[in-house]
Amino acid sequence: MTKRLFLAALAVNVLSACTTGTFYGGVQELSVSFIEPSEWDGETFPAVQMCSGIGGAGSTPALFVGNIPPETNVIILEMNNLSNPALASGGGLGSVGFYHDGSETATLLPVPGETGDLPSFAFEEKVNRVNPSKPYAYLPPCYKSNSTYQATVKALKRTGSFDKQRSVLLGEGRIGLGTY
Repeated sequence: MTKRLFLAALAVNVLSACTTGTFYGGVQELSVSFIEPSEWDGETFPAVQMCSGIGGAGSTPALFVGNIPPETNVIILEMNNLSNPALASGGGLGSVGFYHDGSETATLLPVPGETGDLPSFAFEEKVNRVNPSKPYAYLPPCYKSNSTYQATVKALKRTGSFDKQRSVLLGEGRIGLGTY
């Protein structure tokens, strides 16, 4: 009987999270959308956004993020290839950080790929896991195959000195980037 009660309580918590916009564990669901006009449609990954090796000049998409928790001071954009298990999460193609002022919304401007020289509004969170000889914060896709790409946006409260930072995940959202 205790097991049934536990499962029922768990189901209520999960359903409650879906209706309130809060994930299980208190992590708030962020809304993430492309800023229009955009060549990004979430269906087909834009050829111009691929790596330079196959003729692209890839950058991250311009994104609007909403429902950001008030204590957020850093937003992380993780770029992933869902078709490759080694690159499917945690910023397999790299992750870029943006400092945030605590407001409920944010505009994440495009960050160029294949460079270590990022714009002043962005910083390297983690380098891509695709190619160790190209340790970029974002390495655009270089596969001419049927791969599906997604971005994960995380709202964090980061405290502590640079060498002893502590991060608390406050919000998370995803957006499909398309298949190429």
